[in-house]
Order: sequence, then structure tokens, then C-alpha cells
Amino acid sequence: MQNNELEFLEIDKNSEIHISELFQILKKRKFNISHEDLPDFNNHRNFVLNHPYRLWKIVKNKNKIIGTFYITFDNAIGIHLIKPSKTLYESIIKKIFFIYKPLKENKSIRSKYFLINVNPSNIKLIKALKIIGLEHIQNTYAYKNLN
Repeated sequence: MQNNELEFLEIDKNSEIHISELFQILKKRKFNISHEDLPDFNNHRNFVLNHPYRLWKIVKNKNKIIGTFYITFDNAIGIHLIKPSKTLYESIIKKIFFIYKPLKENKSIRSKYFLINVNPSNIKLIKALKIIGLEHIQNTYAYKNLN
């Protein structure tokens, strides 16, 4: 796949069409890190209106929406595809790295590198990251006993 087939569209958080499209993508996601249960549409809308990301884009391939990605203020990248594929992940990540640069390092707050958090079940993304040459630097565990 050529990077020029991919298009990154700025999410208009005030667009009901974008809010609805993002909700459809969220409902189809196979891999999650930040949530276990699907939020209702109103909670989703509120999140979109107040999202914490540095930037958030809809990803299109040949004019068809295939997913989204975001970059946070701590240089983390999240990529969510409707139909994940190693090739798509590779192309999207390479294009992100070509267009965007990480924010300046802030010791103990923000890495000077882009970081990508991956659900351990997302084998296609993990393989794409290895092919591109990203270094595996940590595993993260959640303590879910909230009693």
C-alpha cells in the first residue's frame, strides 16, 4: 500500500457526522486498552467534545473510512482500525512518523520519542511495529481490584 492512498482528516468535534462515524468505529473495535465496556452515545459525544488528545484524525483509504489515530500530549500514539491488517498498520505508522514529530522531551513527564501502546492480543499491530523497527520497551499491567 502506498502512503499516498491514505488520507488523514482532522476530526471536527462539533460535527455530528464525525461524532457518529467515530462511534461506529468504536463499536467495531476489536482491541481496547482504555475501556472495557462500550460507552453510550451521549458519553461518547461528551468524550469527543472534550477529548484530551494533541490531535485526532480519521484515517481514509481510497476515500473509505478505515479507522482513526490520535497523538497525545505525552507523545503516545493510538491507532484503531475497523479491519486491522499488518500492512495497513505499517503504512499508517510510517505516514504518521513522516508527517508528525514528537513534542520536546520533559523528563519524567514526556518521552522524546513517540510511544505506541498495544493491546497484547493485537498481533498484527505488534508485528507491524517490529517490521518498522520499533523497540519493545515495557509491558503495562492493570490492577483491577477496586474494592
